[in-house]
Amino acid sequence: MITGINLWQIAQSFRFTLNARDPNFVYQIILVNTIISVVFLVVFTLLGKFKPALCKTIIMILTPPFGVICFFVNFIISLFDRKSEIDYLELTFNREKKEFAEQTDYETEKEFVPLEEALIISDVQDKRRALLNVLKADVSNNMKSLVKALDNEDSETAHYAASALMDVLQKYSKQLSGLSVKYKENPEDADINKEYADTTYEYISSGVLGEIEVKKYAHLYVELIDNLNKYHPDMIDTEQYRNVVECLLKIGKYDEADKWASLSIERQPNIEQSYLNSLNVKYKTEKWDEFKAVMDSMLKSGAQLSDKGIGIVRFWNSK
Repeated sequence: MITGINLWQIAQSFRFTLNARDPNFVYQIILVNTIISVVFLVVFTLLGKFKPALCKTIIMILTPPFGVICFFVNFIISLFDRKSEIDYLELTFNREKKEFAEQTDYETEKEFVPLEEALIISDVQDKRRALLNVLKADVSNNMKSLVKALDNEDSETAHYAASALMDVLQKYSKQLSGLSVKYKENPEDADINKEYADTTYEYISSGVLGEIEVKKYAHLYVELIDNLNKYHPDMIDTEQYRNVVECLLKIGKYDEADKWASLSIERQPNIEQSYLNSLNVKYKTEKWDEFKAVMDSMLKSGAQLSDKGIGIVRFWNSK
């Protein structure tokens, strides 16, 4: 109650003064300091920086007027000192790292987001800017997302996606045409054969082809792997065994898919994927006894199992 009376008396007798000896001078500093601190907190809260602003506000309120003065001076200095930041690249002796960093567009990189995330940004301008930043990079691995972007409600975003999609399709078409010519000239060349096959499978798995085109290129891929098997069987890798089995399943050639899956086990008996190829075929053809036999062979093979392989074994053993 006494404190309340004293505060009321202070409020009644309060007046602005420049006389440092006047008691009101101290109250005046505290009042102005508090108002500045609260305004500071409100402004930076609206800017989305509540937590750091709150800490500074508490310091300013508890240390009138030095807290306000220190933060104000620091702000002024930072305005003039922004361009004189330390060049950390000068502190490294690694020339390659320095050259890489110098070639990096940091302003673009910091705004880079995955294509699918760019498409769900609500603000149209931000969405377009984010999408353009994505499209400046290699979008070959984002073909499925580009197809989704074609149906975006923003017509300009859909236009960007369509343009990018056409560029990638033209790139694949040109690349495959060139490889086709080289392959026909020298079908026994292992490097050309592998590159042609790998590019074809990339195109198949891009997500932009219709069902008829997928089957067309799946036939081509099988032909290329057959040719590679004819001249350089030792050059077929684990991924190509998996891919040729998948392509054969796509075009409904289950017996051939089974033969390739068995061949992958024969040639790569210590590789988990070889058994997964065969399990895939047995599952699609509903040959459950053979499925179980392949799974048992996989467990006895000594092949190191991934989480996927372990999950398959656990699931079917629980049946």
